[in-house]
Amino acid sequence: MKPLAKVFTSLFGAEAPDHESARIRQMHREWDRMRSQALTPAEREEIDAIFSRNL
Repeated sequence: MKPLAKVFTSLFGAEAPDHESARIRQMHREWDRMRSQALTPAEREEIDAIFSRNL
């Protein structure tokens, strides 16, 4: 349900996007993509650790 909410918010958001929020949204998209490609729970945990340090 969360990805659907993200899409809805990005399409119909009330405020104009700025560079920082666009960067964060892009990072979340990349994070989701990398997590979906992880083969093991350990890989997924490592991806989460890397991305969470950069937010």
